[in-house]
Amino acid sequence: MSDLLKALFGTPQYISRTDTTPDGPAPDPNDVWAFTDPDARDDYARRGRLKHLERDIRYEVMRGGHWQPEELEYKSEIRQLLREGVIADKGTYWFRSPHPTVYRAQRDSALSAAGKIYRFRAGDELVFQCRMERDEAEDDPGPALIARLQSADEAVLCGDMSGAMKSMGRRM
Repeated sequence: MSDLLKALFGTPQYISRTDTTPDGPAPDPNDVWAFTDPDARDDYARRGRLKHLERDIRYEVMRGGHWQPEELEYKSEIRQLLREGVIADKGTYWFRSPHPTVYRAQRDSALSAAGKIYRFRAGDELVFQCRMERDEAEDDPGPALIARLQSADEAVLCGDMSGAMKSMGRRM
């Protein structure tokens, strides 16, 4: 399991941005960028690949529909944990699209989504896990992935995964 260090992380001019903020609005089920770290989005734009990322999220990650209730519930829980200071931006984003922000637990706590309680300890990392990743898992992990992540070298689109719905991406 891997994440990507943000390009300017650790430099004096860098101000980290996240896909969720403590005072942000309620998540929109139709917002294709709802789970995309702004720095990941900017990186795709710089490389002239933003349309590829958007198509991948819309047709591979969202499967041509909208964000599911348990995914939106995860995002609302993250917003609450940020408000309470339980988690903070790690300064990385997940290596697979939609490239959500990775958060680090500041203290032991839990979040609830999809009818499950996800417990975590200080130092654990939390990240949104898309449907395709959940489908690949042997158990029923839900939208929250809690782990200690390793660094990755490059970002990957969900359409590049073996279980991708490649024909869906041709519609845009």
